[in-house]
Amino acid sequence: MIFVDDRRRALLPLLCLLAFSGAGCGTAGGVPPIPDPQLLGSPGRGVGSFYLPRAIEVLPGGDCFVIDRSGRAQHFDGEGTLEGLWWLPEWSQGHPIDLARTPWGTLIVSDTHYQRLIEFDTEGKELRRFGEDADLGLVRGVVVAEDGTIFVADYGESDRIHRFDRTGKHLGHFGVRGDGPSDLLRPEGLAIGEGGDLFVVDCGHHRILRFRPDGTPAGGFGSEGDGEGQFHYPFDIASGSDGSLYVVDFGGHRLQRFTSDGRFTGVFGGPGRAPGKLSEPRGVAVLAGEDGDWVLIADTGNHRVQRFRWPGNRG
Repeated sequence: MIFVDDRRRALLPLLCLLAFSGAGCGTAGGVPPIPDPQLLGSPGRGVGSFYLPRAIEVLPGGDCFVIDRSGRAQHFDGEGTLEGLWWLPEWSQGHPIDLARTPWGTLIVSDTHYQRLIEFDTEGKELRRFGEDADLGLVRGVVVAEDGTIFVADYGESDRIHRFDRTGKHLGHFGVRGDGPSDLLRPEGLAIGEGGDLFVVDCGHHRILRFRPDGTPAGGFGSEGDGEGQFHYPFDIASGSDGSLYVVDFGGHRLQRFTSDGRFTGVFGGPGRAPGKLSEPRGVAVLAGEDGDWVLIADTGNHRVQRFRWPGNRG
């Protein structure tokens, strides 16, 4: 097993910063813009505006929640009207990266730089904190399976995936830092896909890894590059109605769609400021339905959310 040396690991945040700025990486030409996007928000720190939105989740009815780097969560209805706003309890050390809805109707926030998870109701009332005794590093992606199992990605001293039960009891972790076929380097977004399998955005290796619910490796897809099915620092992933997987690639400034076995089926975005173009996207959420999938993207560098229906996609 070949492990990532400390120098390469130390350089990873810088490489990601370069990817944010578009320096040192390209994107394939001719990427079609997002079709008929609905834009939510605009640059700013006022109510209804965003400053580098990064975490996004959507509820079954179409409402969405967005956390940006101002240290707050904003709640919008399906028409884009602001329904509520609340502040995270602390943010001076850093801001949350991800949030996930639970099968029981609450939201779990990965409070990244405080090495914990916080559960809120949809009105912003804090319900509990957990994970502080689980030796978490920098908490990244979070997702909740239908049986209540909570999966959490972290990196720092170790790159791994933690499991908690519905009550917040730590069930252990799996994954190791390294360069092997199923090893991790800065795991980011998580999604529950076909058969309850866990899909992990292995950001530092520019790929998606698949694991069984017990942590057994089950393959993966992707590599570094500009082509179809390739990535420049993918950041988040969401699953759709037919098992499809949607991946935002912040270095490539685009959104790609795949089948559950990793076959590429489409791409939208490309770098730019115009509606339908993307700048450093860091979050994606999907509202799956019988008539197809609505996709919401945290268009981080453009300080907005873009919402659209994936064309031709039927559940």
